[in-house]
Amino acid sequence: MHHGHEEEHAGGAGAGGAGAGGAGEQAVDHSARIAELERCATACRECAAADVREGMLDCAAMCEACAELCTAVAGILRRGAALPPETVSALLEACASMCRACAAECRRHDMDHCRECAEACERCAEHCEAAAA
Repeated sequence: MHHGHEEEHAGGAGAGGAGAGGAGEQAVDHSARIAELERCATACRECAAADVREGMLDCAAMCEACAELCTAVAGILRRGAALPPETVSALLEACASMCRACAAECRRHDMDHCRECAEACERCAEHCEAAAA
């Protein structure tokens, strides 16, 4: 009985293996973007925390929203699910748009944390746009 389970599992893995191989290649392809998304999320969270201390609540809200989206998209890409390419592109385009908006907000402020956040957001947007194309 246990042997039969292994055959089912092996058969399932074989069938999924071909699909998983493609998804695995896709996940490897996205590894640089995942790292960039995570760097951006970290910069946004740090900026948001500093913004709150300085009473810059609009900037803080933008940074938090960007961090949340970057974290969510990184998590989806990390799972390596066999998502349709157009879905991946839409996620990356949304993330790039949010990163550009956050960078624009941070560029309005002459603070080191805002400058660092804007730079991280711009890099992330470039990575997302390149992957979405």
